[in-house]
Amino acid sequence: MKTQPKISVVIPIYGVEPYLNKCVDSVLNQTYKNLEVILVDDESPDNCGIICDEYAKNDNRIKVIHQENKGLSGARNSGLKIATGDFISFLDSDDWLDLDAFETIMDIANKHKLDIVEFDLIERKSENETSEMYLSSADRKSKLRKTELQIANHIEVYERIIKNTTFSVCRRIYKHNVIKNYLFLEGKTSEDVYFTMDNIKKFDRLGYFPFPFYNYRVNPTSITRKPYTLKDFDALDAAFHLYRSIMESFPEREGIKKLAHKHLLKRLLRHYKLLNYNAGLDPDYNYRKEAKKMIDKYYSKEVSPSKELDVARYLPMPMFRLLIGLHKIKLNMTQG
Repeated sequence: MKTQPKISVVIPIYGVEPYLNKCVDSVLNQTYKNLEVILVDDESPDNCGIICDEYAKNDNRIKVIHQENKGLSGARNSGLKIATGDFISFLDSDDWLDLDAFETIMDIANKHKLDIVEFDLIERKSENETSEMYLSSADRKSKLRKTELQIANHIEVYERIIKNTTFSVCRRIYKHNVIKNYLFLEGKTSEDVYFTMDNIKKFDRLGYFPFPFYNYRVNPTSITRKPYTLKDFDALDAAFHLYRSIMESFPEREGIKKLAHKHLLKRLLRHYKLLNYNAGLDPDYNYRKEAKKMIDKYYSKEVSPSKELDVARYLPMPMFRLLIGLHKIKLNMTQG
């Protein structure tokens, strides 16, 4: 009997004690058993490190790394350096997987000889928000049967990812030997954008199975839900990396170039607005001047005919700040 390919699951861990058991159990209880689970305790300030060690005592598939805090990218890199699996999967430690996720995905990968398979995620406010979709559920099996696999080349995949902003590395499994020499950029925001843009092009045939195996916990304390800070402005570097990657890789493909250009303008406008929502972070207008300058430089009415962009370009910064402030007051009154 042919041995199942091994999947290395890299889980960076920091400050998620209430959620960690749900996450790890969702991997250990997978119907697919040939797993290597790498728990990276990134100097978590709670009891996560102790919990990781307890898991390792009870399951020899688990490896634990305790390290000085390096952030999400550094934790993922530590896991990648010791991974021995044929495939790599990333899981954030406050999220969890459906129990048949890997079995279904690996069946698809083996049957169609795919080196990467993408799947969907679903937002959850808690694990008790809806009833679990057990494997015995007729409705679940019916939905799985009706879900159609889409196989595409990397250009088509880039188009879909950019259009839908589905950059999260947790949405895919990857053939290890294709990404084994790649490391996440440490100290960067939006590290998933860099990883996705740099690695998808290495694959010729990519599978997308649009079924929500990944349960994304809507956690107000997570990195993506924290209040805006000037560090978040660094995320624009990822948007420019995406833009340059597409322009250099596909100079003759106007469709994908337009998508990349539009994505960049949307990111620039978003940060310009957020800086004005949080004007106290930028009292001298330095960051807003930079954002506005970049909006002017890359503006294209053909690419993104947006009234908001027009207002951001032509309205003086103090006036735009006032406009944003009025919108913020109105929003707070509506929510209150």
